[in-house]
Amino acid sequence: MKSQSFFIRLFSTLCALTLFAVQPGFAATKSVTKLKSAGRTANSIPNTILSGISAPTKTIGINGDFYIDTKNLNIYGPKSNNTWPAAISLRGTAGTDGKAGTPGVAGTDGKTITNASSSSGTPGPTGATGATGSPGLAGAVGAAGSSGSAGPAGPPGPAGSTGNTGATGAAGASGSLGVRVSELTPWTISTGTAGTGSEFAAFPILAANKKYVFTIMISATRSGNPGEIKGTIVLNSGLSGLRSSSITSYQTVNAAGSIITSEIMFQGSISVGVDADSMTLAVVDTTGHSSSDEISFTGITWLTEVGSIT
Repeated sequence: MKSQSFFIRLFSTLCALTLFAVQPGFAATKSVTKLKSAGRTANSIPNTILSGISAPTKTIGINGDFYIDTKNLNIYGPKSNNTWPAAISLRGTAGTDGKAGTPGVAGTDGKTITNASSSSGTPGPTGATGATGSPGLAGAVGAAGSSGSAGPAGPPGPAGSTGNTGATGAAGASGSLGVRVSELTPWTISTGTAGTGSEFAAFPILAANKKYVFTIMISATRSGNPGEIKGTIVLNSGLSGLRSSSITSYQTVNAAGSIITSEIMFQGSISVGVDADSMTLAVVDTTGHSSSDEISFTGITWLTEVGSIT
């Protein structure tokens, strides 16, 4: 279900890019010629975005069209000279494997204990010869003595000590997060003061020492007064790592008070410094007419991590 929702948002975005590509970063109101007969020709209707479950054949579409291969997640276009260009993948880059931890140091063997009871004492010096005594009387034969009991066994020596366990290896680095797509919470501007509006975090979490590419698409709807709406994006840290169409403005012209919707788009790259950062989007009503004619906004964002900064 999430995959179907992703392709619906992507299809809507690319349609908006095609319909509002009159000037970079500007939305424009384009009248559509009424078709006089069935069928598509390059002079009858604007270009569009096609899709299928395989690569497009040469007979599909007209010059200026785009085509999405929904099975292989590839996009082709725009078609030129009746030929489709090479496919561009919509998949995120694969993360790299983490580093293996280093083996622990082997423990040392325990020491062997020597049994001291096996050592012999040093012989004493020979004593002096005594005087010869007179012969004694022959004594009676004594009875045989009993056998002595066996001596106790000696205690076993202590066991050797166990070596220390090696340290655990460091965890491997995380792989790339790939493409992150999110919808902005709808908001409005209603002000009578020119140059005021609202701002919010378009990308609240940008990791340190990383590089990203991004796209922000906004739709603005109002019903009565004409006026100019201007949008800007900046890094909250104020660093100069942001590269994009950072300031875009467009004029909405309403005929006879009819409702009109205009588009505004930002594309570019971000190089984040040694600290984590975030991106802020600000939209203002430059004429201050929205106090009586509220401007409603919706939007969708794409963010892709493309590598570390070394």
